[in-house]
Amino acid sequence: MKTVTLGEYLLSHGTQSDLAKALGIQQSAVSQMYRSKRTITINLLDDGTIQANEIRPIPARKAAA
Repeated sequence: MKTVTLGEYLLSHGTQSDLAKALGIQQSAVSQMYRSKRTITINLLDDGTIQANEIRPIPARKAAA
């Protein structure tokens, strides 16, 4: 298994459309993730499948004052 950031994956492995198809989502969702600068990692598994994960702080949302 190899883990890379979303930006690294897009630079070296393919297009947003290709990644979206592999993850089962729309290209616009990949574009939104990339533009938002969220901490998204792409796991390239040994069997050729791809997984995406987002790392977020806890609590992820600010409490209302």
